[in-house]
Amino acid sequence: MKSKPLQKLMYFSYAVLIIWFSHHFIFRPIFLDWGSSEPIRELSLPGDIFTTGDQHTRAVLVQATPQELWPWLVQIGQERGGFYSHEWLENLFRADMKNVYSIEERFQQPRTVGDTIWLANKEHYNGGGYQIIAEITPYQSFVMVGGEDYERITKGVKASGSWAFYLYPETNNTTWLIVRSSSGEISFGEKLVRYLTFEVPHFIMEVRMLKTMKRLVENT
Repeated sequence: MKSKPLQKLMYFSYAVLIIWFSHHFIFRPIFLDWGSSEPIRELSLPGDIFTTGDQHTRAVLVQATPQELWPWLVQIGQERGGFYSHEWLENLFRADMKNVYSIEERFQQPRTVGDTIWLANKEHYNGGGYQIIAEITPYQSFVMVGGEDYERITKGVKASGSWAFYLYPETNNTTWLIVRSSSGEISFGEKLVRYLTFEVPHFIMEVRMLKTMKRLVENT
């Protein structure tokens, strides 16, 4: 007859296994590609050339034109209008984020390749909380990579990851706002860290961003 401590350990192990199985095989595939249809996921997009690994696509259909959406993308960044997401969650990660929920002329300076997009206050994370624009086409695409990755791609080497926004017209008055995260050749340890610590918070913040942008643009 098994002892009570051993039985409790077995029940706990079963519960953990069931939770992990449900997360990995049921919920994770849904949230990794939230909102995107199969045709959207299969689109070949400009930022895809920078990586060779897995990619995940989230999307929302907005009742607006790319021209109406673009100003909201131009002002993303901690140094401009924020990311339209959960400030409280972003600031748990010391981002010092202050979101703006209107188009501000002071944040509408054109973005170009090589520009820095701050993800957090530049005084935090030893000044490493940023991305760099690797490709940008007004009203169409806005592709970012990490600082070291930007140096790699300028030398013709693939990046370890990219984060990109795309505007894909559905009709004359509706546009898919697409965000695609792509990974490159990274170690098993890096994949494990992303799996355990990054995927769920990123999903929560990114979906909030997409929904907020849709609401703001449509209301405007």
